[in-house]
Amino acid sequence: MRVDLCKAYVHEVLKFRKALNLTSISDADVFNVRFIVPSLAMAGWIPDQGRMLDVGSGMGVPGIPLLLAKPGLTGVLVERRKKRAEFLRHVVRKLGLNAEVYDADITALPSLRVNICVARAVTDEASLLNMFGHHVTPGAIAVMPVPRSHSPAQIDGWEMAGEQSVCLDDSEENIQCVRCYQHRG
Repeated sequence: MRVDLCKAYVHEVLKFRKALNLTSISDADVFNVRFIVPSLAMAGWIPDQGRMLDVGSGMGVPGIPLLLAKPGLTGVLVERRKKRAEFLRHVVRKLGLNAEVYDADITALPSLRVNICVARAVTDEASLLNMFGHHVTPGAIAVMPVPRSHSPAQIDGWEMAGEQSVCLDDSEENIQCVRCYQHRG
C-alpha cells in the first residue's frame, strides 16, 4: 500500500466531503476504519494485475484504495452522479492512478471487458452479480463486502469461491464478511 498516496486520497475526500456530499465523516482516522480498512480486506481475493470494475464508486471506495494497494490493476470506476465522477477524475489525476472514470449507469454501458468486479453498498449481491455479468470476461471474479447474516447469492454463471470474516475493530458488531464469486459463463 502506498501510504503517502492513501493519505492524499483521504485528504481529498475530506476536503470535498461537504461540497459533494461524499461522507459525513470529518476525521481521517474514522474514515480509515470505516472505509479504507474494509476496502483493503478485499485485496486478498484480488490478483495483482487486471481490469477492475468498481460499480457505484461514489467517493472511490473500494476502488481507489484497491488501486493503491495493487498498482498493477487498471481501474474502471463507474459513478452515475456527474459531480462525483468529476471528483473521481480529479483523484485519479492527482494520485497518478491507472483508471478510467465513467459517469453513467452501469446498465447503459457497453461491455467493459473486466476480469475483477468490486462494489460496496450499491445494492444486494444478486443484483450486483447480474449487473457485472455483461461486463466480465470468462473466469472473472467479483469481490464484495456483505453482512454476515446474508446467504450467498445463487446466480446463473456465478459460483461462490469463498468468504472471509473481517473484524474492523475490537467489537463483535464490526465484523463483516467479504465474499468472492467466480464467473463460469
